[in-house]
Amino acid sequence: MLLYSLHTIFRRLKHCISIPYISYVLALFLLQSCGFELRGALDLSSDISPVYFQQNTAFELGREIKSILQTNRIAISEYANTANSRLIILKEGRSQRVLSVDSNGRAKEYLLIYTVQFSIKIKEQVAIEDSISVSRSLLFDPEAVIAVNNTAEILYKDMKHDAARLILLKLQARSRNADAIKPGDESIPVDKPADDKVSGPEYLKTD
Repeated sequence: MLLYSLHTIFRRLKHCISIPYISYVLALFLLQSCGFELRGALDLSSDISPVYFQQNTAFELGREIKSILQTNRIAISEYANTANSRLIILKEGRSQRVLSVDSNGRAKEYLLIYTVQFSIKIKEQVAIEDSISVSRSLLFDPEAVIAVNNTAEILYKDMKHDAARLILLKLQARSRNADAIKPGDESIPVDKPADDKVSGPEYLKTD
């Protein structure tokens, strides 16, 4: 009787739910079982909430940071004086350098670099400026310049996502250091700001 009931339910679901949808759900289940984290997932502590965030002209990076904060249920404050932490994007920049050349001395591979300078302030502590750099490699094809430029934009967008995650992790680390230090206690050192460089593999190639 039980087997008959399960068979009947499955037959009805088969007509209501498409095979691609079932495959999608199964794929998500398998990815989560393997420890895979969806884009935007980041283990942020609620100690940094609410965050006062000022993106200035870094609009795309600002969207990435806000998206990650919302995904992790971190509140964003409109006023600096009511926030537990403050994050201000000071400057962002792009640069590149040649990684390799062909037999004729022409560049055939570039290293794209995305750099962000920002300021972090935790509660009543003094604001600290810091920076991070993220890089990706890109193959250059003189016969497909438009495709190479499109690939470069995709890589820069991916680097901005990585930069957003690194900045928020630095914000959380600074917040934890602030909670560990008591007023007047100088026995616990605070890490000095340092440039973080993260490079990723070239996952898009142009022939």
